[in-house]
Amino acid sequence: MNLSKSKYVRYCQCHKMLWMDTYMPQEGVKDESLESRFKEGHECGELAKDMFGSHVDATVLRWNGSLNISAMLANTKKLVSRGEENICEAAFSVNGCYCAVDLLHKTEGGYDLYEVKSSTGVREEYLWDIAYQKHVLGMAGLNITGTYLVHVNSQYVREGEIDRDKFFVTEDVSEQIAPFSKNVEKTVAEAKQYLLSRSEPEMKIGLQCHHPYGCPYWTHCMKTPSPSVFDLYRILEKDALDMYNSGIRTLQDVYASGKHLSNAYWTRQVEYFIEDLPVYVDTDSLQRFLSGMHYPMYFLDFETFMTCIPMYDGLRPYRQVPFQYSLHILESEGAPLVHKEFLAGEDEDPRRAIAESLVQTIPADATLIAYNMAFEKGRIKELAEFFPDLAEHLMKIHDSFVDLLEPFQKGYVYNRQMGGSFSIKSVLPALFPDDPELNYTSLEDVHNGGQATATYLAMKDMSPEDRAKARENLLKYCCLDSYGMVRIWQKLRELAS
Repeated sequence: MNLSKSKYVRYCQCHKMLWMDTYMPQEGVKDESLESRFKEGHECGELAKDMFGSHVDATVLRWNGSLNISAMLANTKKLVSRGEENICEAAFSVNGCYCAVDLLHKTEGGYDLYEVKSSTGVREEYLWDIAYQKHVLGMAGLNITGTYLVHVNSQYVREGEIDRDKFFVTEDVSEQIAPFSKNVEKTVAEAKQYLLSRSEPEMKIGLQCHHPYGCPYWTHCMKTPSPSVFDLYRILEKDALDMYNSGIRTLQDVYASGKHLSNAYWTRQVEYFIEDLPVYVDTDSLQRFLSGMHYPMYFLDFETFMTCIPMYDGLRPYRQVPFQYSLHILESEGAPLVHKEFLAGEDEDPRRAIAESLVQTIPADATLIAYNMAFEKGRIKELAEFFPDLAEHLMKIHDSFVDLLEPFQKGYVYNRQMGGSFSIKSVLPALFPDDPELNYTSLEDVHNGGQATATYLAMKDMSPEDRAKARENLLKYCCLDSYGMVRIWQKLRELAS
């Protein structure tokens, strides 16, 4: 069985995960964010290639864009033999172990190995990765004189062209990988032996199921119908695992065990699920909450993107950038519902335009309503910092928010269909079952925030026809978020009466 460095890291996290990748990949649940993370990593890797000046790249692609591994191995051998100073994607395969190194830098006694990551610090799984690479290169006859992790500087602020030397942080991890290097040979042998079995192995679920990476086979391995103890509201993973591994797995198990639940939310969640109780309403608390809202009311939802490499001046890595908003407006009791929206052009920095639009559209005396308002308030505060001339009005908006999440998070309203989540995607179908107006799955292409981000970032490379369709889909999605808040507010008024 051949191992790559990614397979090796999978095995280090969970033996069974690698086995499932090999024999039962169809059981995995696709991670929609995986493609964007790969893209971020690739872009960081490309930026780092010239960190020592000019380089040669050992990459060879087939006609269909896939890697030609055998050609890369031959290419790497040629580049090393002629003493190239900087080699990117140098490929090695020895004794069934394969790896491609982000950057090899020639030194007096051999080569320094550099692994590039798009994260903002050193993590243990990166040390597994680098230790494995050093082992493979050692078997290939290279003397590795130093091992380094290149990661992103979270405090870097873009001003003009990306300054590679300031954007990246290079850390010598030679001492940190030493404990992991001792076990690589043994771990490789165990992994190969493990993969020889064609029978699905037993593996107790545990913290390795989500750390350091989420496992696509979680549902397959857990084998417990939903809702389970993992669906209890904000339960710590360790606490859920302790319950699960003691045999208390479903909410029926919790109820039957008579186990005392320290969290009042859990008690209500279990009780309402088992006994199929109607909606719970704390009328007094809900009325007090609603009394804090006054006309005109502006229901606001943002869509944002964030990138590892800052796209615009003044941004740090992974800083949220709002590019779209939807606003539903009620000027007074009985007034018609008005909708306004903004979607930035795909080829421009959207921050100034969206800030100006907010100031022009939202009066300073309005009640701003958001669902989980910390996110919207955070974006508005950042816009105020970027644009001092608009800051006074933006901060008045910032200080006028009411959070529509509060009645659910504080337990004023509970419906068993919400389960252990009070996100708007859980609350809407619970309060309005089978309402076609509030069905995100009926939307075309854009059904969640991640897809909205990916669509917006991809638009600049689309044809005019596809771009127009993408803009239409983005507007419909964001509109549903703010319209959903209006409907929730109306339902809360109904429940409080």
